Amino acid sequence: MAGFLLPPLLTLLLSLALGSAAQEARDKNSEKIIDGIPCLRGSQPWQVALLNGNQLYCGGVLVNEWWVLTAAHCMMNAYNVHLGSESLGRGQKIRATMSFRHPGYSTQSQVNDLMLVKLRTRARLSSTVKKVNLPSRCEPPGTTCTVSGWGTTTSPIATFPERLMCTEVDIISSGDCRKVYMDLLGDSMLCAGIPNSGTNACNGDSGGPLMCKGTLQGLVSWGGFPCGQPNNPAVYTQVCKYVDWINTTMSMYC
Repeated sequence: MAGFLLPPLLTLLLSLALGSAAQEARDKNSEKIIDGIPCLRGSQPWQVALLNGNQLYCGGVLVNEWWVLTAAHCMMNAYNVHLGSESLGRGQKIRATMSFRHPGYSTQSQVNDLMLVKLRTRARLSSTVKKVNLPSRCEPPGTTCTVSGWGTTTSPIATFPERLMCTEVDIISSGDCRKVYMDLLGDSMLCAGIPNSGTNACNGDSGGPLMCKGTLQGLVSWGGFPCGQPNNPAVYTQVCKYVDWINTTMSMYC
């Protein structure tokens, strides 16, 4: 399973602070919603799951009938894309084998951590399968948003839910987030969390949506381990800075 990534420097810092628990977390590939609740039925109709066979690998969002947006670190040779149900055993399943990572993606720093996946057949839009709204602006710090996913709900020991989970978090200023992650935080990264709360994304949630005022503002990218430590916010790819790349890439491979 792919998920919350730990950039090399952050892994070192965590290993010094947390000992063997952080060291064992190196290269963990999964994420989850900590201290969340089951999403209201039909409230996240753009949410998809990328499955490796029948196993959860990452989250993502439906951009249109042919395209899914997710994190670049979720790349595989082939995907089974789940749509249209809060339960992974139901809904539509569509095969995909074409992936287009952002050309500036770095496996070391996790900058530009986004990727488009093209479906082999068109998704059937309905009341439970809808296109996500891409942003026309970047929402400011303090904005309340919803993050969702099927990732683990406990950490460091993983417990995976049967239903899609949601929680509310607030966008955190880059200045405040750099107090936690220092130079690991790139200019196109966005932090979100709740002060003194452990609720947030974790393993298995990678590539899933951070929805703010009805638009996609973030894709789950990386964070500290174990997940859910108070005042260690999750880090997202800031989608508002990539809308031109998303639209251009889809038009090139339509």
